[in-house]
Amino acid sequence: MIAEFLDKYFIPLFLIAGFSMKLWSSRGASDRSQRYYWLTVISTLILIVADTMEIWAQGDPALRFWRILFSVIGYVTRPAAALSIALIVYPSTRRPRLLWIPFAVNFGIYCTAFFSPIAFGFGEDYRFFRGPLGYSVFVVSFFYIFFSVWMTWSRYRRKDHAGERFILYLCAAACIAAAIIDMKTEGTHVNAAIMISSIFLYMFRRSIDTNRDVLTKLLNRMSFYEDCTRYGAAISAVGSIDMNGLKTLNDAVGHEAGDAALREIGRILDDVSNKNILAYRTGGDEFALLFIRQPENTVHETLEKVGGMVRAKGYSVSTGYAMRGGKYASTQDLVRWADENMYANKAAYYTEIRHDRRKYRVEQTGESED
Repeated sequence: MIAEFLDKYFIPLFLIAGFSMKLWSSRGASDRSQRYYWLTVISTLILIVADTMEIWAQGDPALRFWRILFSVIGYVTRPAAALSIALIVYPSTRRPRLLWIPFAVNFGIYCTAFFSPIAFGFGEDYRFFRGPLGYSVFVVSFFYIFFSVWMTWSRYRRKDHAGERFILYLCAAACIAAAIIDMKTEGTHVNAAIMISSIFLYMFRRSIDTNRDVLTKLLNRMSFYEDCTRYGAAISAVGSIDMNGLKTLNDAVGHEAGDAALREIGRILDDVSNKNILAYRTGGDEFALLFIRQPENTVHETLEKVGGMVRAKGYSVSTGYAMRGGKYASTQDLVRWADENMYANKAAYYTEIRHDRRKYRVEQTGESED
């Protein structure tokens, strides 16, 4: 019995144990998705227990009630595990109440097994048969899997590193295949498929979080230099953006106002970005754009657009760019000259408003600004 159990569930149990230890070590994290990862782990564990107990009850017609109970639990927790994946990829800014409706409907359908064979039942020979609504568990599970694929595509289709999302599509295909196999054979392949998918999803999201700036949600400095190497000669231009007057804003109103300004600039850069224009926060008030195979008119228009959108929000930025070609042969050259052109634009800005920051700091503090 134990050997048969381990042969059937060793891989899912191993995945549950390992993933649980990782989640437990991150229990202090405030990310709401942590709860949904636990939902995956717990529902998969319950599903294994329910399947095991249902097999135990198959051998004795006197255990009919318990067989129905454990079957209901199994058919309810299968879509719960798929639901957890949908909740993880669902935007954190929106309430996912409607996502629970298919789960609740499936729950109600299978609870009828205690008094009606509408979902499933057992014949006179105690053999299992599926009722007219007996496939709702697979319909609901497929819905959550397809929803997760669609949500992943919609959230990452035009963003940086979008190619990495295809590992999630592979996981979805594996879950669907496992569910179809289980539907035909009454197997338990979906247990391992869902756990593996959850682990891949966890790794995918943590990878994205590691590469992002906490304040603006743009890619960070580390990602900028990684992508300079990653895209190499495909980078046709580098844009440099620097906020004007951040220190003055912090001193006059407070750092919360400065953070709000940086977040607004981050949202603007995110709006103009796509798979060929990648946006980064590379420093305190410093931002950058990488243009992948884009002509100069696109580069110029994009930076002009950014400047206009920032001014419309009541802030100001200085911009500069460098195109590949001639003396700007390497990406490092592009970065350096884009910064120099941006600083020239910044100097012109402060000259125009008759405010020399370096002189102002010397007069006020007696210290020069580095």
